Amino acid sequence: MFQLKMPLLRRLTNFVSTRSYRQFAVFGGLVLLFLAIYLPSTALETQANSRKLIEYGWDAPLPNFFRQHIREMERRPFDGVILKLNAGKEVFKKTAYPTSAFTQDRRDLAATTSTRLTDNFVVMWSGMDAGWDWFDDKDWAAASQNIANFAKTAQVGRLKGIAFDSEPYTNSPWKYYQQPQQQQKTFAQYQQQVRKRGAQFMQTLQSAQPETQVLAFGLLSWLKDLYAKPIEATQLQQQLARHDYGLWPAFVNGMLDAVRPSATIVEGHEWAYYFYKTAWFDAVRQAIFTNARVFVAPKNERKYAQQVKLGQSVYLDLLLDALPGGVNDPRTGKTTQHFLSPADRFRLLEHNVYHSLRTTDRYTWMYSESADWWQNKIPPGAEATIRRAQAKIRKGQPLGFELDAAVDRAVKQCQAVSEYC
Repeated sequence: MFQLKMPLLRRLTNFVSTRSYRQFAVFGGLVLLFLAIYLPSTALETQANSRKLIEYGWDAPLPNFFRQHIREMERRPFDGVILKLNAGKEVFKKTAYPTSAFTQDRRDLAATTSTRLTDNFVVMWSGMDAGWDWFDDKDWAAASQNIANFAKTAQVGRLKGIAFDSEPYTNSPWKYYQQPQQQQKTFAQYQQQVRKRGAQFMQTLQSAQPETQVLAFGLLSWLKDLYAKPIEATQLQQQLARHDYGLWPAFVNGMLDAVRPSATIVEGHEWAYYFYKTAWFDAVRQAIFTNARVFVAPKNERKYAQQVKLGQSVYLDLLLDALPGGVNDPRTGKTTQHFLSPADRFRLLEHNVYHSLRTTDRYTWMYSESADWWQNKIPPGAEATIRRAQAKIRKGQPLGFELDAAVDRAVKQCQAVSEYC
């Protein structure tokens, strides 16, 4: 074998010594150097471009406005919007919306196309009618019809799915102590029933859209006060029974029971509204995917790890100290942002947009009440600030400045007069 290889080795040695090979080697080395530089940067840019900024607020457009003004809307710094429907927002109702209430919305959405606003959702609120009961099959039939119509509208309009606002603004479906049968049924019985309904909720969404994405403004992050430190199972159950979101983990586990591999659930993490420290953004993933797993049923741990994605949020009004009630808003003059200089408020906006996009798996949603992006009522300088943060993410650049010293001074001033710090 050694003798057979020697002639081949000599030929290879002679080839290496030739000028043509040396030229080839130099060229090959340059190609490898180019690939080493270009491919990682391309991968980073692709990853950055997959992170989307979604707009939502009191200015949420109806489908007919979306259709009529899509070209103007595309000029804003967003990758998608959250729409509201003419039928309404809440789905846990004792009487279903008529299917005809969705007809025109579906026509408008089906007729609307955009290469810029690609990641759109329809909003769904979680408040319930007075007396609505998880155990009442008639109540659930009405809710199920509503859920199906919302999902069908999203599918017809080529939307990504549902933006589910799990914060109730009327009667809460998550407070055990406010449920119609809380005197007759135990907390554990309610948990079991709500989990069943959570699975049916997810099944209904997937029937219309197998690849649906449920952007929950808050998932298990709503219970951060309970998972912030270790707690025994018995104590946890007792605290859940008294918690404002006590039944919500059961609903989430129901969703996980039924979620298909093609669907996604997004933890929208509304708590990022109140962030002003870089480290807080970096700590979220550990909190959501490790600490919050105390609420995840063992059979759902793998799905939770694979099919729940981390989102982030930005509260424009708070960051710029432009709260909707102005001087009449009880928070005015009592927030950390109020004690920042106007220039530092815009730096904080850039900071939060940048770090939200940096730490999200895909979606960051920007919320506002006083701003109206579609009627050109936005704080001067806000759009340019947002675009600057997006450009830095897209190019893989650092933020380029620190705000800790200014924020620390503002916090101290705020704490002297307020609890909103």
